Amino acid sequence: MSKPLIIIADTNELYLQNLERKFLEEFDDQIELEIISDPVYFEQRFETPVSVEILAVSEALYSAGLQRHNISNLCVLAEEHESGSTEDLSVNRVYKYLGIRELFNELTYQSRDRLTNSQLQEHKTQIISFYSAIGGTGKTALSVGLARCLAEKHKRVLYVNTESVQDFSYYLENKTGMPNEGYRAMKNESGHMYQDVRFTLRKEGFTYLPPFASTLDARNLDFTIYRKLIQSAKDSGDYDFIIVDVEAGYSRWRIQLLQDSDKVMLITLQDDVSTNKMRYITECLDFGDHEKYMVICNKYSETRDNQYVQSGLQSEFSIREYIDEVSTPLLTARQLAQLNGIEKMSYMFI
Repeated sequence: MSKPLIIIADTNELYLQNLERKFLEEFDDQIELEIISDPVYFEQRFETPVSVEILAVSEALYSAGLQRHNISNLCVLAEEHESGSTEDLSVNRVYKYLGIRELFNELTYQSRDRLTNSQLQEHKTQIISFYSAIGGTGKTALSVGLARCLAEKHKRVLYVNTESVQDFSYYLENKTGMPNEGYRAMKNESGHMYQDVRFTLRKEGFTYLPPFASTLDARNLDFTIYRKLIQSAKDSGDYDFIIVDVEAGYSRWRIQLLQDSDKVMLITLQDDVSTNKMRYITECLDFGDHEKYMVICNKYSETRDNQYVQSGLQSEFSIREYIDEVSTPLLTARQLAQLNGIEKMSYMFI
């Protein structure tokens, strides 16, 4: 079976080098990659019929005649930041000066299924958990914001909230909770929790399990439903990321969720109370894997002392990202996703 052909054409050779490096990092020898910077050669290359999976071409080299070829995903690298399609809806305009990761995602997302079917690369679902030693750190807002941000970058995301009192619907359009049929499905011992409750899942950019309107005890359920659901969803391969909002505090079931995760965002504030709670947690748990466990300082203000940095914790568990405090309330997942800190956090994973 022949490898899919990807052609990137632009007269700026330095620009092409960065894109070429990214495609090779992601696909290695599993694709045929052509990089063209010579306008004359580019014209000659398309004098005869060509079958291409992805053609990314600068505005200067683009012509309507390219549409006569068998091109699955035709993208024009635009000089101006103007998202959307050209006059022809089959041609996508992509702002060429996006960050290299975001640009790569924009160029490839429409070919995702074909690339997956060609077994170009095996994307394993990543479980990203958000955890804090104390309540009130804004953990839920960050986890919802990251879920929406990754979804807007064309990633398939499932959000699961495991808190006793679930109030994340505050950021959603649909405020209603889990229907009774969903609770009954969770009691099913079929061994396929995700398939059992799939009919209850909702989508607002990202997919999510509806919030529980009552505690697990009130529904005669226990925390094991979350582990079963998350693992079953991961095994399905339906998602690139499963984002888990783990309730603050210390208990065996919370720790099990962290251990099951591929990445854990440890959310802290810069005050004394949060710092002391973080110190306690780090003494009880092993957070030595700094690739897995990453400290995020939320609601950060330069005008206040940063007790975390001044403590000994900073030397052992340094802060990976700061999320600035905002003066106006953020009311929607979309607004959360647009926070600069959450945008930067998303690039840890894509």
